[in-house]
Amino acid sequence: SGIWTTRRFNVAAVAILAAYPLSCLKSLAAIAPVSIVGVVGIFVTCIVMTLRALPGGAYSSTTAAAIAAAAAGGGGGSVATKNYLSSLSAECIPSFGVVGMRSPRSFLILSSMAATAFLVHMSGPEFYNTLRRPSLARFGILSGLGFGAVASISAYIMSVGFLTFGGACRGMILNNYSTLDGGATLCRLLMGVSLLGSYAFLGQAMKKAYYHIFHRGQEVSDKMHIRTTRGFVGVLTGLALLVEDAGFVVSVTGAVLGSALIYITPSYLFLRSTKRRTDNGSLEWTNMLKLERWLNRVLIVLGVFLGLSGAYMSVLNSFFRHLL
Repeated sequence: SGIWTTRRFNVAAVAILAAYPLSCLKSLAAIAPVSIVGVVGIFVTCIVMTLRALPGGAYSSTTAAAIAAAAAGGGGGSVATKNYLSSLSAECIPSFGVVGMRSPRSFLILSSMAATAFLVHMSGPEFYNTLRRPSLARFGILSGLGFGAVASISAYIMSVGFLTFGGACRGMILNNYSTLDGGATLCRLLMGVSLLGSYAFLGQAMKKAYYHIFHRGQEVSDKMHIRTTRGFVGVLTGLALLVEDAGFVVSVTGAVLGSALIYITPSYLFLRSTKRRTDNGSLEWTNMLKLERWLNRVLIVLGVFLGLSGAYMSVLNSFFRHLL
């Protein structure tokens, strides 16, 4: 009890004892076991969520309705599921057929959240360099398998979560499950380890970009590396202490960074690269190239639209829901 169990204390403790040391690592190879734990955690989460979504399960809507009816009539509910449901907060109780989609614009929030699953573009060079026998062909296979698997798993978890909790789904779906649910607790633990490992991946990419912009051509000393790491972890931890809604963080991050990294930046680099190569004669203008450049301009416009509108809708959904 007391300060030791508060959210802010635990966030600060995790940042100091785990996130910061991991972010200080200079090689991604050192956190390979963490990546394996993350993969295992995702599959365990899929299995647990599937079992919980089965008819008559601990969180099924039919069971929730039966327990509510029994409670209203003074009777008892199912012993197998009553403990889980009674330990949930009111906003986490499964809810179906109560509130429909508030607005078609809500799809912008979904697209923003989905974009966070693909925010690895900045780590692409590092993944390529750490490949065994690196080549564009092998990197293409890795990218295709990775993005394809992530898209499939994300869609599956989103579907199973909605089939379990309906309109009561939280921004971070594992927060819906009872603290008495051992399977869900295991999933939280595994995914927590995975999220900590992601600090090292994202932190390394952020620091490399920072060095390239502000310290180009300079040798990165250990002192500079540590100081930069402290700055990044400090800022992120400060934001984590202030913002409690994980769904808001995910949607805004996906809207702004996702749109920039997925649609805008690659397309802009392609346009600049092809323009430079055609100017110096190393690339020939063809109808296919003109079509590709036109499509990349469309992607830039799409990215700007999704980024701005997605961020706007995320703010409304989290702080001004009555306006939706």
